[in-house]
Amino acid sequence: MNQTFTRKRPVRRFLTIFRFIFLFYLTFICISPASAYAQGMRFSISAKRITVLEVFKLMKLQHQELGFFYNNDLFDPTRKVDVNVSDASLEELMSIVLGGKYAWELQEDHIVIKPLQKTSFQAQASVKTITGLVKDKDGIPLSQVVIRAFQAKTSATTDANGRFIIRANEDDILTFNYLGCKKQDVNVRGINNLNITMQEDVSFLTEVLVTGYQTLSRKNAPGSYVIVDKKELEARNNRTIEGMLEGLVPGLSVYKGGNGLNDLRIRGGSSLRAGTQPLIVIDGFVSTIFPDINEIENVSVLKDAAASAVWGSQAANGVIVITTKKGKVGKMQINYSGNARMMNQPDYDKLHRADAATLIDYQKDQYDKGYIEAQIFDGSDAGYSPSIGIFNDYNRPGGITLEERDKRLAALAGLSNKDQIDNLLLRPSLSQSHFLSFAGGSDKMQYFLSGNYKNEQGGTVGTASDALTINSRNTYNLASFLDLRTDISANYLSAKSGYSGLEGKIRSLMPYQMLLDEQGNYVYDYSGFNKIENDRLKASGYLDNGFNLLEENRQAKNSASGWGLKTRVGADWKIIKGLTMSNDFIYEKTTSDSRNLLSEKGYDVRSLVNRLTSTETGGKLVFNIPKGDVLDFRNAAYNNYAFRNQFNYTNTFKEKHYVNVIAGFDLRKSVNQANKNRRLGYNDELLTGQNIDAKLLAAQGIIWWNGDRNTYDPASYEGFEFRDTREYSYYSTLTYTYDDRYTLSGSYRTDHSNLFGADPKFKKTPLWSVGASWNISNEHFFHRNVPAISNLSLRGSYGLTGNFDRLNSTTTFLVARRFFNTIANDYVARLETPPNPKLRWERSKTFNLGADIGVLNNRFSLSLDYYRKFSYDLLGSQDLDPTVGLTTATINAASMVNRGIELNLKAGVFTGRNFNWTSSFNMAYNKNEITENRLIESSASISRTSGRDIYLKGYERESVWSYKWAGLDNTGRPQTYDANGNKIYVPNIGSLEYSGTYRPKVSGGWTNTFSYKGFEAMIFLAFNYGHVTRREMPNMYGYDWSGSYNDQIANRWRKAGDEQFTEIPAIPGFENLSDDYTRVATLSSNSIIDASFVRLREVQFGYRLNPRHLKGTPFKSVRIVAQMNNLYLFKANKYGIDPEAVRIGSSGGYTYALPEPVVTTIGLNIGL
Repeated sequence: MNQTFTRKRPVRRFLTIFRFIFLFYLTFICISPASAYAQGMRFSISAKRITVLEVFKLMKLQHQELGFFYNNDLFDPTRKVDVNVSDASLEELMSIVLGGKYAWELQEDHIVIKPLQKTSFQAQASVKTITGLVKDKDGIPLSQVVIRAFQAKTSATTDANGRFIIRANEDDILTFNYLGCKKQDVNVRGINNLNITMQEDVSFLTEVLVTGYQTLSRKNAPGSYVIVDKKELEARNNRTIEGMLEGLVPGLSVYKGGNGLNDLRIRGGSSLRAGTQPLIVIDGFVSTIFPDINEIENVSVLKDAAASAVWGSQAANGVIVITTKKGKVGKMQINYSGNARMMNQPDYDKLHRADAATLIDYQKDQYDKGYIEAQIFDGSDAGYSPSIGIFNDYNRPGGITLEERDKRLAALAGLSNKDQIDNLLLRPSLSQSHFLSFAGGSDKMQYFLSGNYKNEQGGTVGTASDALTINSRNTYNLASFLDLRTDISANYLSAKSGYSGLEGKIRSLMPYQMLLDEQGNYVYDYSGFNKIENDRLKASGYLDNGFNLLEENRQAKNSASGWGLKTRVGADWKIIKGLTMSNDFIYEKTTSDSRNLLSEKGYDVRSLVNRLTSTETGGKLVFNIPKGDVLDFRNAAYNNYAFRNQFNYTNTFKEKHYVNVIAGFDLRKSVNQANKNRRLGYNDELLTGQNIDAKLLAAQGIIWWNGDRNTYDPASYEGFEFRDTREYSYYSTLTYTYDDRYTLSGSYRTDHSNLFGADPKFKKTPLWSVGASWNISNEHFFHRNVPAISNLSLRGSYGLTGNFDRLNSTTTFLVARRFFNTIANDYVARLETPPNPKLRWERSKTFNLGADIGVLNNRFSLSLDYYRKFSYDLLGSQDLDPTVGLTTATINAASMVNRGIELNLKAGVFTGRNFNWTSSFNMAYNKNEITENRLIESSASISRTSGRDIYLKGYERESVWSYKWAGLDNTGRPQTYDANGNKIYVPNIGSLEYSGTYRPKVSGGWTNTFSYKGFEAMIFLAFNYGHVTRREMPNMYGYDWSGSYNDQIANRWRKAGDEQFTEIPAIPGFENLSDDYTRVATLSSNSIIDASFVRLREVQFGYRLNPRHLKGTPFKSVRIVAQMNNLYLFKANKYGIDPEAVRIGSSGGYTYALPEPVVTTIGLNIGL
């Protein structure tokens, strides 16, 4: 060990010295004047009878950034010369090489060799006119291609048909430039007409940043962002935003949280209450109608203030900007994309439920400890399972014998309903998707029309959905100064499902509870109602209270439908060179209708009818709920209006000064409204329902046979919601770049909202950003000294963004809920939120420092970012004294900070004629900490372990707390330590310990793509590291007779000495029965496990037909792909638990959920 440390110290000192020397050297060369570039070149060459070309090669070896440009028809590079110079200047060496027969000049890094200056008469005679046509690789004419003549200093652009005309010298070089294509240089000696085919520049496609308000080249954008182009998106072949971006964007993490939903975050989130999801922008506007993945052209993920601050109070959590495909000038292009997908059938063994034998053995222990007695159930409506019924039969005086009890229990222990559940309730999920698009246009109009159909049959029997989407985007070139844009999108969705909450019911079903008997008849479960009392009540006219999950699923008629319409009209006015004005108006409307028809034969309706049935004198039953079905329905509509007026100015002065300025304002209005209702005694054929005596049932209720008062309040099933949100904003951004080397940017925006209007100081929030970047690789000195590095830039930004709770409409005003009270027979209001005129917008200050490095002509590239995001005035719910009439109030309560480092590495590992291998790796580290919290924590020993959002100062937003596990005592009772290390049974605040965070600190992805001729393969790994979760631990509550116990109950403590081998407590005696017992058993530090994992998220194989084989067919391209997702999981924990398949209950207990299934997809893409 000593030797190791001794060897490391010199290495550290060497690295320190090296860093100092490098920084000193970099500083020195940076302050060297650029004008000294040519004069600073010195050459030493000694050779005889050497060709001029060989001299050029020797010069390039000494100054690798040098290039040479000449016309082979005018200059002979094979001519031999004698050279003998030492430390000669460029001028001295070139005079020897050219011998005064040619002229030369240095243009940037290139030496241009040209004939000696001609007379004016000769020059005029050599000028000629060149005409031609420019097309893309598919033969479609390209407009607005820029052509420049190198010697004649003339320029031209192609028209709408791709044609051009330009004046050039006889031996001139024409340069063709087009956005997204590789530059081409063509010698025109002896040529008067050209046909040019531009080749797509894939690397350039990722160099354009779309912020939603403007489009910038990467070199002019100093912010932190990631651009995902359409080829990367198409390769992922995913249906969701989080699915297509996972592993592609450092700092963007996708993690399935404790609620089972995918949680998408950028840099840790910036709010406690107002949400952590990034803002989703589609074609420049926030939208609720999302395009199909096949329609997306590219995605820009904006992470820091310089990139996202223009979005103001919506940008604190980052912004995802989606740009859809548009029509282009050229003949019609038709594209089809279809796939069929199968998701493996759910495997409920992954829930680790106890089997029948284990559960019955556990119930025997419960019986022996006095938790199962017939008198608990007899005479009440309390239900019990068949095994509990057997114990009751044994427990009653004169009941069955012990031998008979155990015989019946053994028969149940030998049953398993798994096969019936798998065969009758579950199935593999099948889906298909078909996308068809038409795109093209002329110089007067460009169009894009698409349609998409999706069908899915879910993993539970009775679940299915259909979706249809149609889009039309057109651009009309009305005049040379005016373009009109239209965008219409319509979609329709319909879905049906079986029994609501099927997964939860399967989880709680007794493992021996069969769905059908051997004759195929339904087997009813009476765990929800006393079987003996049910039989007695049935005999007197009540309905049966038995439940059968298969029957309920077959009778269920749950459906949902909805449609959406988005219309957008925009105009672009060209005022003067570089200055345009854009106006856009967008209107969206989405509706959703849900319909849940409960059959009168179903359990829910039978139970409702029974509970509200009264008895008249003489025992006659009065059914206060009319016969028939019960219909629950809800209708909702969302209307969104937005208008934007924006001025755009872009220009370049003297080829070095680039300026981009935008200024404008937004008006936004959204209206949400919904209503829900219930119809009793409903007839679906006649569309009629029946009335009830709501006042009687709500106020007095029904005194039932067991003495309980059962009430029914229709108001709980009815309601109307209305929300009107209005906002407007002013904004401006400025970007200035000098000589493609130095960039400065800034933005300013003010947001106003009707939700913040009580105090004038808080009506608006000013938000801003500043940024700067230095493209070192464009410095004249750089390539000469560091030729291997093709790109090096530094960037930094700082700014203020904001956020507020739009979802819950947090506001400064008093909010009350008005509803009809059937008891008072009038409308009443309930205070929901007290007024708070001091309520402020949430805000975040973000500092970002980044570097981008490209090596070997960007074959290898690396991006590094460090950020610090400080969020303050965060909203939280403060507990109030109930005597004031409210239990909570929303206040600006807290602040927190996110710090992190992000790395993005891309490599062209191998590039050959037929075989290519590219690799992309990204990783992000995020450290989150609450720095201030004015919310009062009550009952810390309970609330911290319960999973509630306590937001403790000095810890993460998603911190996990546990009781310090002290093992079991010699009676099997769970113990914890107090602050002094003493073992105790009842936890206190000293028993708490910080266990970690359930949000990953490190996340990322690694993608490898291979291609061989037409064959393609892709492997994608996603990883998360640095977080924890809990194992599901049995609660060991004596009176819990459910069937949802974890299989670990088989390892419970049974006798003295077991505490040496197990951590599962005994079933407590009556003297120890308490919530503390359960909390220590389930929420102690022994349940914490490392949640880190690496998931083999995707493996893909494809084949792209060679275009040569498609000649003579209508097809331009054909690609077939096979894909599998979620193939394997590498887990850090030793228990085999999938960390993303753990759910957090309301009381803090953790339960296992179904893990991500394996998904297999076959796809076909065709271009016409």
